[in-house]
Amino acid sequence: MATQAYLLLYNTAQALGWSAALATTVRSIVVNGGSLAAVYGDSGWFVRTFQVASVLEVFHAGLKLTRTPMSAALMQWAGRTHVLIAVTHAIPHLQTTAAAGILILAWALTEVIRYPSYALSQSCPGWLNWLRYTIFIPLYPIGAASEMKLMYDGIPTMTAKKMYSISMPNAYNFAFDYTSFVKVVLILYPFLFYQLYAYMFVQRKKKLGPSTRKKED
Repeated sequence: MATQAYLLLYNTAQALGWSAALATTVRSIVVNGGSLAAVYGDSGWFVRTFQVASVLEVFHAGLKLTRTPMSAALMQWAGRTHVLIAVTHAIPHLQTTAAAGILILAWALTEVIRYPSYALSQSCPGWLNWLRYTIFIPLYPIGAASEMKLMYDGIPTMTAKKMYSISMPNAYNFAFDYTSFVKVVLILYPFLFYQLYAYMFVQRKKKLGPSTRKKED
Protein backbone atom coordinates (compact mmCIF):
# COMPACT_ATOMS: atom_id res chain seq x y z
CA MET A 1 0.00 0.00 0.00
CA ALA A 2 2.83 2.39 0.88
CA THR A 3 4.57 1.53 -2.40
CA GLN A 4 1.43 2.33 -4.39
CA ALA A 5 1.02 5.65 -2.57
CA TYR A 6 4.65 6.55 -3.23
CA LEU A 7 4.43 5.69 -6.94
CA LEU A 8 1.20 7.68 -7.24
CA LEU A 9 2.90 10.69 -5.65
CA TYR A 10 5.99 10.34 -7.84
CA ASN A 11 4.10 9.92 -11.11
CA THR A 12 1.73 12.77 -10.27
CA ALA A 13 4.65 15.09 -9.52
CA GLN A 14 6.32 14.13 -12.80
CA ALA A 15 3.06 14.62 -14.71
CA LEU A 16 2.69 18.13 -13.26
CA GLY A 17 6.33 18.99 -13.97
CA TRP A 18 6.20 17.87 -17.58
CA SER A 19 2.84 19.58 -18.05
CA ALA A 20 4.51 22.82 -16.95
CA ALA A 21 7.35 22.14 -19.39
CA LEU A 22 4.90 21.56 -22.24
CA ALA A 23 2.85 24.64 -21.36
CA THR A 24 5.92 26.91 -21.29
CA THR A 25 7.19 25.33 -24.51
CA VAL A 26 3.93 25.97 -26.38
CA ARG A 27 3.77 29.51 -24.98
CA SER A 28 7.36 30.16 -26.05
CA ILE A 29 6.67 28.99 -29.60
CA VAL A 30 3.47 31.05 -29.88
CA VAL A 31 4.95 34.22 -28.36
CA ASN A 32 8.00 34.00 -30.62
CA GLY A 33 6.02 33.54 -33.82
CA GLY A 34 6.73 29.85 -34.26
CA SER A 35 10.44 30.09 -33.48
CA LEU A 36 12.02 27.36 -31.37
CA ALA A 37 15.02 29.48 -30.36
CA ALA A 38 13.72 30.43 -26.91
CA VAL A 39 12.20 27.07 -25.94
CA TYR A 40 15.20 25.85 -23.95
CA GLY A 41 15.56 29.16 -22.13
CA ASP A 42 11.87 29.20 -21.22
CA SER A 43 11.33 25.51 -20.40
CA GLY A 44 14.83 24.30 -19.53
CA TRP A 45 14.47 24.54 -15.75
CA PHE A 46 11.42 22.25 -15.71
CA VAL A 47 13.00 19.81 -18.14
CA ARG A 48 16.32 19.60 -16.30
CA THR A 49 14.67 19.23 -12.88
CA PHE A 50 12.24 16.48 -13.78
CA GLN A 51 14.54 14.64 -16.17
CA VAL A 52 17.31 14.39 -13.57
CA ALA A 53 14.74 13.40 -10.92
CA SER A 54 13.61 10.53 -13.13
CA VAL A 55 16.76 8.65 -12.06
CA LEU A 56 14.43 7.34 -9.36
CA GLU A 57 12.86 5.16 -12.04
CA VAL A 58 16.12 3.24 -12.35
CA PHE A 59 15.88 2.44 -8.64
CA HIS A 60 12.16 1.64 -8.98
CA ALA A 61 13.06 -0.94 -11.63
CA GLY A 62 16.01 -2.30 -9.62
CA LEU A 63 13.87 -2.70 -6.49
CA LYS A 64 11.07 -4.32 -8.55
CA LEU A 65 8.62 -1.56 -7.67
CA THR A 66 7.81 -1.42 -11.39
CA ARG A 67 7.94 -3.98 -14.20
CA THR A 68 10.30 -1.98 -16.39
CA PRO A 69 13.66 -3.76 -16.91
CA MET A 70 16.39 -1.90 -15.06
CA SER A 71 18.63 -1.92 -18.15
CA ALA A 72 15.95 -0.15 -20.23
CA ALA A 73 15.29 2.42 -17.48
CA LEU A 74 19.01 3.12 -17.04
CA MET A 75 19.70 3.37 -20.76
CA GLN A 76 16.89 5.85 -21.32
CA TRP A 77 17.74 7.98 -18.30
CA ALA A 78 21.49 8.06 -18.98
CA GLY A 79 21.09 8.85 -22.67
CA ARG A 80 18.63 11.67 -22.11
CA THR A 81 20.43 13.20 -19.15
CA HIS A 82 23.79 13.13 -20.88
CA VAL A 83 22.46 15.03 -23.89
CA LEU A 84 20.51 17.47 -21.74
CA ILE A 85 23.08 18.30 -19.04
CA ALA A 86 26.55 17.39 -20.33
CA VAL A 87 25.94 18.60 -23.88
CA THR A 88 23.05 21.05 -24.36
CA HIS A 89 23.20 22.84 -21.01
CA ALA A 90 26.99 22.98 -21.10
CA ILE A 91 27.21 24.45 -24.62
CA PRO A 92 25.13 27.66 -24.71
CA HIS A 93 24.87 28.06 -28.49
CA LEU A 94 23.10 24.68 -28.75
CA GLN A 95 20.29 25.94 -26.53
CA THR A 96 18.88 28.25 -29.20
CA THR A 97 18.88 25.66 -31.99
CA ALA A 98 15.80 24.04 -33.50
CA ALA A 99 17.12 20.67 -32.33
CA ALA A 100 16.94 21.77 -28.68
CA GLY A 101 13.40 23.07 -29.10
CA ILE A 102 12.21 19.96 -30.92
CA LEU A 103 13.86 17.76 -28.30
CA ILE A 104 12.02 19.44 -25.44
CA LEU A 105 8.72 19.42 -27.32
CA ALA A 106 9.03 15.70 -28.16
CA TRP A 107 9.99 14.77 -24.60
CA ALA A 108 7.22 16.87 -23.03
CA LEU A 109 4.52 15.49 -25.33
CA THR A 110 5.63 11.97 -24.47
CA GLU A 111 5.78 12.51 -20.72
CA VAL A 112 2.47 14.33 -20.28
CA ILE A 113 0.89 11.09 -21.49
CA ARG A 114 3.24 8.53 -19.94
CA TYR A 115 3.17 9.77 -16.34
CA PRO A 116 -0.61 10.24 -16.04
CA SER A 117 -1.08 6.70 -17.39
CA TYR A 118 1.32 5.42 -14.71
CA ALA A 119 -0.41 7.45 -12.00
CA LEU A 120 -3.84 6.10 -12.94
CA SER A 121 -2.41 2.58 -13.22
CA GLN A 122 -5.23 -0.02 -13.28
CA SER A 123 -7.91 2.67 -13.69
CA CYS A 124 -6.20 4.20 -16.74
CA PRO A 125 -8.86 4.96 -19.39
CA GLY A 126 -8.58 3.14 -22.70
CA TRP A 127 -7.90 6.27 -24.77
CA LEU A 128 -5.00 7.29 -22.53
CA ASN A 129 -3.57 3.78 -22.60
CA TRP A 130 -3.81 3.82 -26.41
CA LEU A 131 -2.02 7.16 -26.57
CA ARG A 132 0.67 5.91 -24.18
CA TYR A 133 1.52 3.01 -26.48
CA THR A 134 1.05 4.84 -29.77
CA ILE A 135 2.45 8.35 -29.51
CA PHE A 136 5.96 7.01 -28.97
CA ILE A 137 5.96 5.75 -32.58
CA PRO A 138 6.63 9.22 -34.07
CA LEU A 139 8.01 10.96 -30.98
CA TYR A 140 10.77 8.55 -29.99
CA PRO A 141 12.58 8.76 -33.38
CA ILE A 142 12.16 12.57 -33.38
CA GLY A 143 13.65 12.77 -29.89
CA ALA A 144 16.52 10.43 -30.72
CA ALA A 145 17.35 12.33 -33.93
CA SER A 146 17.39 15.60 -31.97
CA GLU A 147 19.69 14.08 -29.34
CA MET A 148 22.12 12.93 -32.03
CA LYS A 149 21.98 16.31 -33.78
CA LEU A 150 22.84 18.15 -30.55
CA MET A 151 25.77 15.87 -29.81
CA TYR A 152 27.07 16.16 -33.37
CA ASP A 153 26.77 19.95 -33.41
CA GLY A 154 28.53 20.15 -30.07
CA ILE A 155 31.66 18.29 -31.22
CA PRO A 156 33.62 21.39 -32.37
CA THR A 157 33.13 23.06 -28.98
CA MET A 158 33.94 19.85 -27.10
CA THR A 159 37.17 19.54 -29.08
CA ALA A 160 38.21 23.18 -28.77
CA LYS A 161 37.57 23.35 -25.02
CA LYS A 162 38.66 19.75 -24.32
CA MET A 163 35.47 19.33 -22.34
CA TYR A 164 35.52 16.66 -19.62
CA SER A 165 38.79 15.32 -21.01
CA ILE A 166 41.72 14.05 -18.94
CA SER A 167 45.21 14.37 -20.37
CA MET A 168 48.34 12.42 -19.61
CA PRO A 169 50.51 12.47 -17.64
CA ASN A 170 48.65 12.46 -14.36
CA ALA A 171 48.82 10.70 -10.99
CA TYR A 172 46.33 8.05 -12.07
CA ASN A 173 48.05 7.28 -15.40
CA PHE A 174 44.69 7.57 -17.10
CA ALA A 175 43.53 9.52 -20.16
CA PHE A 176 40.04 10.23 -21.44
CA ASP A 177 38.98 12.13 -24.55
CA TYR A 178 35.36 13.18 -24.31
CA THR A 179 35.07 14.07 -28.01
CA SER A 180 36.08 10.54 -28.96
CA PHE A 181 33.58 9.19 -26.43
CA VAL A 182 30.76 11.22 -28.02
CA LYS A 183 31.74 10.02 -31.49
CA VAL A 184 31.54 6.42 -30.31
CA VAL A 185 28.17 7.15 -28.68
CA LEU A 186 26.91 8.60 -31.97
CA ILE A 187 27.92 5.40 -33.77
CA LEU A 188 26.21 3.22 -31.16
CA TYR A 189 23.15 5.44 -30.71
CA PRO A 190 21.03 3.99 -33.55
CA PHE A 191 21.57 0.47 -32.23
CA LEU A 192 20.79 1.44 -28.63
CA PHE A 193 17.73 3.36 -29.81
CA TYR A 194 16.55 0.34 -31.78
CA GLN A 195 16.63 -1.81 -28.64
CA LEU A 196 14.46 0.66 -26.73
CA TYR A 197 12.14 1.21 -29.70
CA ALA A 198 11.70 -2.53 -30.26
CA TYR A 199 11.00 -3.01 -26.55
CA MET A 200 8.23 -0.41 -26.75
CA PHE A 201 6.61 -2.22 -29.68
CA VAL A 202 6.65 -5.45 -27.66
CA GLN A 203 4.95 -3.58 -24.81
CA ARG A 204 2.45 -2.06 -27.25
CA LYS A 205 1.47 -5.51 -28.48
CA LYS A 206 0.97 -6.68 -24.89
CA LYS A 207 -1.08 -3.65 -23.86
CA LEU A 208 -3.13 -3.13 -27.02
CA GLY A 209 -3.25 -6.63 -28.48
CA PRO A 210 -6.48 -8.58 -29.10
CA SER A 211 -6.19 -10.54 -25.82
CA THR A 212 -6.00 -7.29 -23.86
CA ARG A 213 -9.10 -5.90 -25.57
CA LYS A 214 -11.03 -9.09 -24.82
CA LYS A 215 -10.19 -8.80 -21.12
CA GLU A 216 -11.40 -5.20 -21.10
CA ASP A 217 -14.65 -6.21 -22.83
